[in-house]
Amino acid sequence: MGPSLKRFVFVTWTLLLAAAVASATEGAFRVVTAVPAEYSVGFSSITESDSEQVLRHLVEGDMAGRGTGQEGFLKAAKWFASQLEGSGFQPAGENGLWFQNVPFIKLLVHADACGVKVNGEECVAGNSYGISSFAGTFENSVPVTFAKLTNSPPEIADGQYAGRLLIVHAGRGFTAEDPFILKGKPACLLIVADDGRVRNEAVNESEQTPSTIPVALITRTAANLLATKCGAAANFFDAENPLANLTLDSSQIADCRLSIERESIDVPNVVGWYPGSDETVRHEHLCIGAHLDHLGVQRGEVYPGADDNGSGSTSLIQIAKAIHANPLKPKRSVMIMAFCAEERGLLGSKHYTANPLRPLSDMICMLNIDMIGRNEETPEEPAANNLNTIHLVGSKDHSIQLHQMVEKANESVGFVFEYDEEDRVDGRSDHASFSEKGIPVTFLFGGFSPYYHQTSDTMDGINFSKIANAARLNYLVLMLASEHGRFQLDAKP
Repeated sequence: MGPSLKRFVFVTWTLLLAAAVASATEGAFRVVTAVPAEYSVGFSSITESDSEQVLRHLVEGDMAGRGTGQEGFLKAAKWFASQLEGSGFQPAGENGLWFQNVPFIKLLVHADACGVKVNGEECVAGNSYGISSFAGTFENSVPVTFAKLTNSPPEIADGQYAGRLLIVHAGRGFTAEDPFILKGKPACLLIVADDGRVRNEAVNESEQTPSTIPVALITRTAANLLATKCGAAANFFDAENPLANLTLDSSQIADCRLSIERESIDVPNVVGWYPGSDETVRHEHLCIGAHLDHLGVQRGEVYPGADDNGSGSTSLIQIAKAIHANPLKPKRSVMIMAFCAEERGLLGSKHYTANPLRPLSDMICMLNIDMIGRNEETPEEPAANNLNTIHLVGSKDHSIQLHQMVEKANESVGFVFEYDEEDRVDGRSDHASFSEKGIPVTFLFGGFSPYYHQTSDTMDGINFSKIANAARLNYLVLMLASEHGRFQLDAKP
């Protein structure tokens, strides 16, 4: 075959491939320009069918919701590392391994040693309890007080609840360190929470100070049952944001038992490295990450976390495959990170930025992916309105150069970007740990839905095109960023 014919065949093949890739992402996704030929092989390796296969393994395998500190997360971390290895990545964790261990304190409710009895009848089962900041045991027969508090709790006498079991609903963020509790000095405190927020097993930062007051969370369902047994209304704790404080001192004596174990453990971030092709800038790197954890098994129920954040983890695996499949390799190195403990307050990513394995000064940007598998759904907006929408968070405020690059890459993908969640979510996912260190960031976020942090976040209703297109978009962005180099960081207005 002569040189002219070879060139004709190559150009024709490239154009046909680009057209096929563009066609595959059309429909709800409106492609404006074909994928640049030099990135098209990697781009086309990302498919909806692979999105489904990878996500199904994360959700329906033996990983049981990937709870940080639980066996399911360790299985997920090892499997994720094996996928990076299969795509040509190198281990970039501690001691030449794939993992960076993060120290935690694990708290675990022993359900069989917990409960509340009234008149000899067990009316709060141990699986209705959740961890707070207390570790240890409590067992006593004490009178009960029920309280619903506003933002301005009532004035009370010093030691007013001494020797009593105090059951309180006061909204999010209420703890045993609240001045109302410190002044009231109850013998034991149960904080009422929505059933889905009551975790019987979780990890906290190792430096957290344990509560000196026996305290646990209790489900709203169990709290209402206990209130009924003690002569209060059956829906005592139902009303949200009460207009006035409401307290009830019951004459009933409750036999209350708590048993919560505290244990020091290590949980890994997964860290992979793909060396850049240009030795002169190989030390510079791009980071792309997603949190691998979800809520795991809580009170006997599995929280699968298909969207949160099996979807983002799936995109990472596909991006790794695309990098390896494409003939043209990134000029600068690529770090892929699967974080632990995002659900506990970004603890995995915060640990990395406080203890980086490569200089943060060499990280030119961080691309974060979280919850990109469902169509945003609210009472005012059905999911069908959001087949091709996604929130692009952070780049507008942090680096216009990076933001414009994402917009350019999106011409070959076709998302409709939305910007109405910036204030609500900009600090709530792992990119925030990096932006605080002055690193330009982007955050792809699909939006909230009724399945958020519910046992119903399963494979049903997942938009595999959205997962695949999030991977395609970030693959293009990282390839373009690898050529571009450092971005200007703009001051947040």
